Amino acid sequence: MKSAFIHSDEFSKFKASNEYPWLTERSDVTYSKCKELNLFDHDGIEVIKPKPASIKDLYLYHTKEYINLLKKADKGIFDESMLRYGLGTLECPVVKGVFKYHNLAAGATITGANLLVQNKKDIVFSPTGGFHHAGPDFASGFCYINDINIAIDKLLKTGKRILYIDIDAHHADMVQETFYSNPDVMKISFHESGKTLFPWKTGFENEIGKGKGKGYNINFPLPENTGDEEFLWAFERVFPPVARAFKADITFAILGVDIIFSDPLTHIQLTNNAFIKAVKIIKQASAKLLALGSGGYLLDNIERSWTLAWAAMNDLEPKEEDTATFGGMFWGDGLSSLLDRPLFLPNNIRKKTKKDVKRVYQYIASNIFPIIGIK
Repeated sequence: MKSAFIHSDEFSKFKASNEYPWLTERSDVTYSKCKELNLFDHDGIEVIKPKPASIKDLYLYHTKEYINLLKKADKGIFDESMLRYGLGTLECPVVKGVFKYHNLAAGATITGANLLVQNKKDIVFSPTGGFHHAGPDFASGFCYINDINIAIDKLLKTGKRILYIDIDAHHADMVQETFYSNPDVMKISFHESGKTLFPWKTGFENEIGKGKGKGYNINFPLPENTGDEEFLWAFERVFPPVARAFKADITFAILGVDIIFSDPLTHIQLTNNAFIKAVKIIKQASAKLLALGSGGYLLDNIERSWTLAWAAMNDLEPKEEDTATFGGMFWGDGLSSLLDRPLFLPNNIRKKTKKDVKRVYQYIASNIFPIIGIK
């Protein structure tokens, strides 16, 4: 098995403001912790520096007019006409260097996709990636350039079938919209329900694709306060059978850590124990894997959880005997110390959550599984 970690110290040089929630240090802290724990010092593992995406690649998804506006925004120049493109808002401000940062992030994802399709690597992780809210001509939800859609489009042109699995707390709205009718892209999104979280209007279980793509779009909206047990109950019943039935060439995994209970912007109550178990399941089900970081608004969660994810992708996770019974040792400098303590939720909350999770699963099992050949 050959794997690559995509990293550039250029990412952390960009900062919109000290109050801006998007943490550009995400790649740096993950890289540094992995290096500290010797997670790059193994055969088959390589750290690769990305190059910016080409303008030609950006045009695979985005309009020329929008890209030209982003280039203008890169100079820190704002005018009111940008607002109709989502630029200059609180979530997508116009600030010097914004195009350079997001174009390099897109280049990192494209680099990863190329490594996989050229059979140079089996697993690639790019922490600065997964901008699933950007549209063809607008920015949204901290996302300016949709690296995912560009990379998937390039891979589809080579005849690849793509399994897209997204466990970021926010629904992958623009990935869904772009490939809603495409049966060569199986889209699965586990996210906090739009009843309580952005982007509000999409991501419900009855959005199952259309035309030839009907049955190839699966949403699992999770109620707020969903805990480890309820999430894993749903994940283990949906993702593995769909992965087996679809038989993808390449899996895109969007590993947002804003599903973790301490994240300041969301309401899911997962620990990184469940997060890592999901990563292991994804890895085991994937012929080739491109993992992208996506959301996460607490640097400690990013550092610990993505370091654990990289370890899990490379079968370097701690042994059971090194881990305490309840999800981590909580001390020392090893991987086990990066695991969360267990989070105990009141029974009345868990009972309500489990009822809603089972309802969504039954809908998926009844309305989608038969279409794609799952009995």
